[in-house]
Amino acid sequence: MAANVIIKNDERKAQTAAVLKAYGLNGSASANQREAAEHIAVRSQEAYRQLQRMGGNR
Repeated sequence: MAANVIIKNDERKAQTAAVLKAYGLNGSASANQREAAEHIAVRSQEAYRQLQRMGGNR
């Protein structure tokens, strides 16, 4: 049985780090906090891309 492994690129790592920093968790984040930050970063990027497709200039 294969494990679900996500290989993160540098951009994704940077976005996750930015979310952690925004919440004041620079280097002291637990595994759950890092996972939550990754979800926030991914969903934020999805929303941003959707806005761009709709013609938003934000």
